[in-house]
Amino acid sequence: MRQLQTQEIKAVWEAQPDRFPDFLAENADLFPHITPAQKKENEALVQDFSQKMQKKLRQKPKDKAAQNALEQELEADLMELLEKEKILSLYNWMDRQQLEAFKREAKHFTNSVRAFDESLRPAQIWQTLRNYFIYAMILDMQGKEQHAGDPILAYSLLYPYTDNYIDDARITRQDKERYNRMIASKLRDETVTPHNALEEKTCRLLDMILTAYEGSARKKIMETLLELLEAQNNSIRQQKTPLTESQILEISIRKGSTSVLADYLFAATDWREYEENFYLKFGFLLQLVDDLQDIEEDRNAGSQTLMTGAESRQQLEQYTNRLLWFSWHVIRDFEPVNPGLKGFVLKHCVEISLLTAAANQQFFSREYLKALETYLPFSLDFLKKMKKQMLQSRQKMS
Repeated sequence: MRQLQTQEIKAVWEAQPDRFPDFLAENADLFPHITPAQKKENEALVQDFSQKMQKKLRQKPKDKAAQNALEQELEADLMELLEKEKILSLYNWMDRQQLEAFKREAKHFTNSVRAFDESLRPAQIWQTLRNYFIYAMILDMQGKEQHAGDPILAYSLLYPYTDNYIDDARITRQDKERYNRMIASKLRDETVTPHNALEEKTCRLLDMILTAYEGSARKKIMETLLELLEAQNNSIRQQKTPLTESQILEISIRKGSTSVLADYLFAATDWREYEENFYLKFGFLLQLVDDLQDIEEDRNAGSQTLMTGAESRQQLEQYTNRLLWFSWHVIRDFEPVNPGLKGFVLKHCVEISLLTAAANQQFFSREYLKALETYLPFSLDFLKKMKKQMLQSRQKMS
């Protein structure tokens, strides 16, 4: 990622207003006021689905036939939810053929993840799926057919291994840097000898990506992954070393932007600079959403992000506003090959930021939260209740 691109993204971010986003009220077609009655309907649907899923996931099928039957039940429940729900309203944006293609490839992707490593926990599988969903949206906006091939499978699987390893505060900085040097050597086509199971799996995944490309395309993929590796390596500094806000901003831009640029390169074949510039901004946007979502965890761990810094200066509401404006301007101004899902992506990115803020109510004023609640599919009380249930569920599983 060129320094010029980093500076351009930085300039766009810093130019965003920090006032409450009035575009919400001005675009009622995308962001309607959700009535208390509709919130209650949404809450009942989610609560019922959640309880049903938890009950079924506790089952332990004794044979393959029983396992297949359970999976079919879960799929049927999910499709029933998609037909009823008025939260994402996917059926307003995608026809049944698109949804079937998405479901087919997502299932193939999940099966391939499990086949690669049966020891992955549900949370780690979900981590791979989160990246796959970004890729699937990019495919649609690029006018491509849904396809879960080896490159995106391997790239998504790298997250549970590399990202979690780098973020683990129990692992020394020296060990993390040695692991990253091994990956860098592999990406430079140097001879590498794995020394443990983690390194062996990592090398296999990198081979799955690189063998799918040749010539200049392979070189571009290698360079992008090396840039992402460098960004991850720099992000180690967020855990221990005192940083200025400018330094944190640059680290966040490079890490988030390059990660989604890779998704774009795997999704498209006719790469264009205009599209690359958008997906770099889009990646930074998603990094900010992640930082807002993880603010409590990061603050407790002493990890420095834009959002923990803003919270410490009592500016989190202003930074959340800037994130909302950034999402609105960046996505609205983009012209994809296939504009069908653009409205969904715009609406979803804004609403996920609203929900993420509302899920971290302890960091926001009551007045600010009430202003957000108007646009939320759920009440603030319900979100607080669901967060408490999720924390209790995690504690039982740990």
